[in-house]
Amino acid sequence: MDNPPNTDSFHSEPYAWSVVALLCIGGMISMLDRQVLILLVEPIKASLHISDTQVALLQGFAVAIFYGLLAVPLGRLADTGKRTTIIAAGAFFFSLATMAGGFALSFGALFATRLCVGVGEATLTPAGSSLIGDYFPPQKVSRAMGLFVGSGFAGSGLALVIIGAFLAWLAANPELTFPLIGRLADWQMVFIAASLPGIAFAAAMLFIKEPPRRQGLNIASASGTDSASLAEVVTFIRRNFRMLGPILLGLPLVAAGQFGLNVWTPSFFIRTYGWTPSEIGPVFGLMISVISTSGVIAGGWLADRQLARGHTDANLSVSMFGALCAAPFILAFPLAGDANLSLILLGPVLFFGVMPFGAGPAAIPILAPNRMRAQLMAVYLLFANLLGAGLGPWMVATFTDSVLQDPNAIRWSISIVGTSVILAGAAIMGFGARAVRTATRLKAA
Repeated sequence: MDNPPNTDSFHSEPYAWSVVALLCIGGMISMLDRQVLILLVEPIKASLHISDTQVALLQGFAVAIFYGLLAVPLGRLADTGKRTTIIAAGAFFFSLATMAGGFALSFGALFATRLCVGVGEATLTPAGSSLIGDYFPPQKVSRAMGLFVGSGFAGSGLALVIIGAFLAWLAANPELTFPLIGRLADWQMVFIAASLPGIAFAAAMLFIKEPPRRQGLNIASASGTDSASLAEVVTFIRRNFRMLGPILLGLPLVAAGQFGLNVWTPSFFIRTYGWTPSEIGPVFGLMISVISTSGVIAGGWLADRQLARGHTDANLSVSMFGALCAAPFILAFPLAGDANLSLILLGPVLFFGVMPFGAGPAAIPILAPNRMRAQLMAVYLLFANLLGAGLGPWMVATFTDSVLQDPNAIRWSISIVGTSVILAGAAIMGFGARAVRTATRLKAA
């Protein structure tokens, strides 16, 4: 049986936070490899002769499908195996896959490498979330998870800054060549450079201590065995679907809206206002790094405070609050008609729109038994990637290509699609918050 929570038995708090810091670095590197295409849309389209929809498949679906599907068996492995080694192996694999993308000469070849990036990244979040759940008592998990999830947004933002600067440097140094290969396209060299930090992170993870497995608040009901099969996890989800369903469906819908606008916002500024990648990259990147990272951390912090006050629905209530606050700004910023005004209106989108990702996923290690924590996080990632990372960018691109049939009308696609899906996600999370409150009252009775 899992041991009850006991704050005295956890690793020292400074060491626990150092582990979170390293996991955050891994999250930033992972997002760098995942989002490397964002500023490279136009040169890749020109080089490989592909459409917006195909670009969306490369940016979202290609990474998301294996990330989501393999996160489930890898989550099972994280619930039973050594999580630090699993994370190290995954990081090494997705770094090599990113490097291979730099040598792709066709849509099919690049798509294959993006699939492999998803395979490697599928190890980090389930195993990392499980580690955090064991390094901290339940009342501090949301804060740590907020930092961990927020690191991805920081990485995405820094990626845009670094890639924008690297593209400018490459343009100023056209004589740069590789031995035996010669001169590669600038976008290919960006892929190769982006792959290198992940290899160093993989080596660092091998020195992290594996903590003992602990129990959370365990509000949801489950049978009391020492380990859980995938069938038992599915049964657990069905038994507690009123609480877990909104996490598995509502949060991914919010993610679909957020991923869609993050992927296509640089192209929106390039096509609508005539900015270059090296101009929008640093601006948008710094905004994501500062504003989105702050929003994720704020979501986790606010959920922790509410949970400490006895509000067991805090994770879902805070997530719903953030999504509702972001929706009107998602509607407005692409239609502002002025670049500076669009950037101003984009700020609240990047803050409130990501609050659910600091508060929401932390509900899993808080509500669920330790023995199925990583598997449940993996199931969440399956939905989050297929609906969020996969469907979000694709919906915006398809609305542009098939409905509006004008690449320059992308502002309408971002506004309409983004607002619709984030409001749907907020509604579903509202039902989940009510279910958690009901379950808490029943458990206390």
